[in-house]
Amino acid sequence: MINHIGRVLLTGFAQVAKSKKVRDYMLEGTRISDGIIEDLTSILREDGIPAPLPWDAGVTDSTVAPFSDKLMMFHVLTLNSSGIGGAYGISLAASTRHDIGAKYAQIMANVEIYAEKGTKIMMENGWMEEPPQVLKGNKVDKMH
Repeated sequence: MINHIGRVLLTGFAQVAKSKKVRDYMLEGTRISDGIIEDLTSILREDGIPAPLPWDAGVTDSTVAPFSDKLMMFHVLTLNSSGIGGAYGISLAASTRHDIGAKYAQIMANVEIYAEKGTKIMMENGWMEEPPQVLKGNKVDKMH
């Protein structure tokens, strides 16, 4: 379900983004979502399980941005993190089938690469100074 929600948001954001780079990023996200939806849907169908229906009917043809490119990018990066750590990570841990676990691991890696591209766009536009990092060595010692 998270992929259907993400795809609808990315489609709407791509329609209204002012920056070509942001628009292209959103469109890339829709292609990634399409691939994930297709991969997971095919597993369900092979096992005779009904797949969820797409939600794309809810996207209007508006080109007026209700949000800034910065807010839309932040929202997508947050969804990427939620997908990796929440939906896919929990699904990977809970799956007893190695083929599905491997598929989730592949999806997580692909979404992480996509998220990294989004982080770079955020930094290029001054919307993020640098990605969060772990404190190492003396920096930790100096804090205490």
